[in-house]
Amino acid sequence: MANMLSDTTGRRITGLREREDMTLDELAAKIGINATTLGRIEKGQTQKINSDVLVALAREFSVSTDFLLGLTSIPERKNYDVSELGLSAQSVRNLYTQRVDTDVVNRLLEHPRFATLTAMIAQYLNDTFAAGAAVQNQIFASMSELLVGAGQREVAQAVNLSKVPPHQVELTKIQTVFMNMLKEMKHDVGSDLGTAKNVTKEVVERMMDELSKGQEAPLTSITPDQVTDAILHTVGDEIDREKLAEFRRGLVSLFENLPKANDTSGQ
Repeated sequence: MANMLSDTTGRRITGLREREDMTLDELAAKIGINATTLGRIEKGQTQKINSDVLVALAREFSVSTDFLLGLTSIPERKNYDVSELGLSAQSVRNLYTQRVDTDVVNRLLEHPRFATLTAMIAQYLNDTFAAGAAVQNQIFASMSELLVGAGQREVAQAVNLSKVPPHQVELTKIQTVFMNMLKEMKHDVGSDLGTAKNVTKEVVERMMDELSKGQEAPLTSITPDQVTDAILHTVGDEIDREKLAEFRRGLVSLFENLPKANDTSGQ
């Protein structure tokens, strides 16, 4: 088999063709050119390759034209025509305007079970299995009527209990697969909760040090000004003084208007 990563365009085309177990005639027919012309391209006997032929080859093998030309060793295409992706105009607009989190979209698309999930959702939307469940429920209903007519009411009731909502089983399976995917994605991403907790602990400790001012006696009462100054003590000196003063006034006002612990008038 020819080396697919060879620097020559012809050898890369040959490698891709042989990887797909495709003959020269079969590939030529697929991209709409003469087999003799394709053979000359693979042997490097053609100085210039028609751009339409190059694009057709790239689409056939799902690689980039840069890869075919030897400009990159990465076969995967970087750019796709929107119509090839099968996305709606609104979907593309949401991606392009970043109305959706593209990192989450990428993680979903790359997940090994995403294809299974989409197939399950498609079947749910098309009522593929719901129709069967509906038929099954109708059979149970008919059996129940016959049993009631035969005086077997308890058995008829048991048969009726065997009926299930048409979509319930599908929804449960979809939810299970999706939740497992989310857990696996979260595991891959990791968690910064430990860091966040440590930062919060440090901030609280700095606030308490500021409030107590080194006093060992427990605090019995704290004024709104004290709480505000303790909070501002943790933000550093990078904020503009005027904005900091305005922020301080707002915080003091907020704490002054909070309901007291024994005040039930607002409840």
